[in-house]
Amino acid sequence: MKRLAILALLAGTPAIAQTAAPQAPASTAPAGPTAIVFSEKSANGFSDLPMGVHRIPDSNVIVSGHQGGSALGVLFGVVGMVVQSSVNAQTGTTKVRNVEDDLRFDVRAKAIELTNAALAGDTFKDAFTVTPQPGGSTMTVTPYVVLTFVKKTEDVRPYVVLKTKVAVDGDSGKAIKYFCCEGKALPLASLTENDGAGLKALLTSELETAVNVMLLDRSKPFPRNDEAKIATNGMLPFVGKPLKWRGFDLGRYKDYNLVEFRGGMIVFSGVNIVEPGALEITPVVKK
Repeated sequence: MKRLAILALLAGTPAIAQTAAPQAPASTAPAGPTAIVFSEKSANGFSDLPMGVHRIPDSNVIVSGHQGGSALGVLFGVVGMVVQSSVNAQTGTTKVRNVEDDLRFDVRAKAIELTNAALAGDTFKDAFTVTPQPGGSTMTVTPYVVLTFVKKTEDVRPYVVLKTKVAVDGDSGKAIKYFCCEGKALPLASLTENDGAGLKALLTSELETAVNVMLLDRSKPFPRNDEAKIATNGMLPFVGKPLKWRGFDLGRYKDYNLVEFRGGMIVFSGVNIVEPGALEITPVVKK
């Protein structure tokens, strides 16, 4: 229980076992193309984000990884968690106060642009459309950015996130998130040079990768094999230091590993698009 409580503070979510009940696989696409709609909302503060994050005003950019790991929230229950969250959010504000303008990125506009480009080719033209059809299925996509500070440094790992839900015949469907981070952690100062040009280029590259993985999985779902359990160790979205966590191997996209972490209340649950060497990944052998 002690370990679970610590993980809850790190991820800002209720303590639950790593072997949570499997998520249902992405639904098989119904007849006819699925319309893609990009939400104007940002990440949900209750279900998508840990406590203590900082939201950069007028953007879908979230700052995390700076949160303290004190036991205040555990000692004082829900009220204590709220107090600790306020303290942590202020820490995040302080870290980026002078460079917020350089960290802004219109992730929704860029996601729409890249999705339209992907749909213009032959791969997805029959599976998706940008025009909602009466009685047809609709996939709502909520894009946002998570800038994760590495503990005790000024280095940052930028992630793009695509939260998706496919609604069919009044059923809103289950959410599947797609996370992508490319390259090593970089100093905040280098990411904000030239009005954040380097950060914007990196996020655009990550977003293109995430969009293609999303379209692949939501058109022809990757196999979800409950026996394909793996152990991972390394940096994960929102968390400022390496974390050991168990997930499921969904295969590969180009040279990326596709790792699904399950458990709806875990903020990094979903399909994590992992560069070679970014995580230590080992198969879990049945005893």
